Amino acid sequence: MENQVENTVQKVFVFVNQVWHKGEAVSTDDATFKIKTINHPPFEMSIDSIHVEVRKTKDQQFAMADAKRRLEGAYISFEKLAHNIQENILEGKEALITTTYIKDGKLKETVKMVQMLYHPIYGSKLDVQIKRTEPVKWKEANAYGYQFTKEEYHAMVQEGKTVLFTGSSLDGETFQKLAYYEPKLNNIRTKSTVSANMYVLGQQLTASQAEKLNQGKEVHITIRKTQKGPLTYRVRWSAKSQRFLYRNCEPIEQQKTTMSTPAETKKNQLNNTLNG
Repeated sequence: MENQVENTVQKVFVFVNQVWHKGEAVSTDDATFKIKTINHPPFEMSIDSIHVEVRKTKDQQFAMADAKRRLEGAYISFEKLAHNIQENILEGKEALITTTYIKDGKLKETVKMVQMLYHPIYGSKLDVQIKRTEPVKWKEANAYGYQFTKEEYHAMVQEGKTVLFTGSSLDGETFQKLAYYEPKLNNIRTKSTVSANMYVLGQQLTASQAEKLNQGKEVHITIRKTQKGPLTYRVRWSAKSQRFLYRNCEPIEQQKTTMSTPAETKKNQLNNTLNG
């Protein structure tokens, strides 16, 4: 029994060189973890150290200490948030948070959309977008140095569509992003594009499929080996929820006659580069 306990691998978050990393830990004794991470050679540390956290759920993507520190920088108390909001933040999901404060003898309100994001080299950051008092106007609709056209603005605000655009960084680097109108913020919100290293239904997307999904088109993903034979899904990408949406699968023979009329159901499958 002792060897079984010692050899149990636990998923952990560990703080090394000012960055929280994902890793795996094995208890070598009652007081010591042996840690493995992608970016560092194996090392040992105390189980009771404040610099290591055991992952509580399989969906958790960020250490609680990391999230608390980032939220404090945005004047938000993690402990005062509802449990489901705390979970969303630790899982890297969006969270709409309303805070109040007193200024000039009056109670003021601020609405923020927050989301923890991760970079493999620089670590985590907290994305914060504050709700506008009035809906964004066309001339104010811009992101990453890109001014949306009237047609794109209308498509987002009036038709609820997602727009693919090319932004640029301060050093001139260009990249593609997806944008849509978020009524909860009265503003344009941007998200990352689908990439060819993402997986859907156990299969890696091709560059062509990723391009079509970013353009708002559907792609067909076929699972060749199932108990019912080959099954095909019609897949599209929701930038807002950061997940794949796909229709019920049917045998290919049935799809030929019912392709145009099946009821759409939503299933979630987000390729998380954080799982590395």
